[in-house]
Amino acid sequence: MSNEDQGGEIQPPTGDYETFIEGETIDLVIPRDIAIHRDRWHAWFNDPDITRHSDHGLWPNTPERQLAFLESTSHGESDRLVLLIRPKSQKQVVGVISLSGINWQHRMAQVGMVIGERDRGPGAILQGLEAKALITRHAFDTMGLERVWGSQARPLAPWQRYQALFGFRVEGMLRNAFRRGQDVHDLIITSCILSDYQALVEKRGRYWPGREALFDMMRRMTKESPVDAVQDAINRANADYQVLLEDLE
Repeated sequence: MSNEDQGGEIQPPTGDYETFIEGETIDLVIPRDIAIHRDRWHAWFNDPDITRHSDHGLWPNTPERQLAFLESTSHGESDRLVLLIRPKSQKQVVGVISLSGINWQHRMAQVGMVIGERDRGPGAILQGLEAKALITRHAFDTMGLERVWGSQARPLAPWQRYQALFGFRVEGMLRNAFRRGQDVHDLIITSCILSDYQALVEKRGRYWPGREALFDMMRRMTKESPVDAVQDAINRANADYQVLLEDLE
């Protein structure tokens, strides 16, 4: 349908989003043009505060580029599922979450997310955690995948700590694998496999525990980051192995 009126003037897009996965505090909705022309989806990737721990923001993003991306992911041949995050109390979307590199042979996909707001308070953390829980549940229960994994720069350790509540475990790290200008960080690899997911569902009765139960679990969590524990274990193992190698000289 054209956005032109009878006088030939371009009219702003109207309408609303269609919900694809319904949640408690947010819904995952199907992307469409209003995300760009009204909610400025493309502009999130031009904000250095939002992109500082991602690969975005090296070149400017435009509405035209975002529309082309939207078109490329809107068909069944794509290896990427892209959904937008809309809080229950809002018409506008506030973030995007995706499963990319969907591999049907190995039954796995990489999850990625960008929250397009500068606010990183409890509300934004809750929205991000529920969005990740919803798309992970969809990956296992609907798509039949058996592994969902992700990578995050080392400064995002607090986020990695909370996602452990949803079965995501630290697998290891890629040393100095993330660079932003002259800032270099390790890249942390985490994953949730089907048995992790099923164990949580059996224990809780459901994967998403609910807003209040989640806040209670977050308050009672240990302050130690699993990233620190895994990194210490790797460092000790490598140091011990190096001693063995030196004995061979």
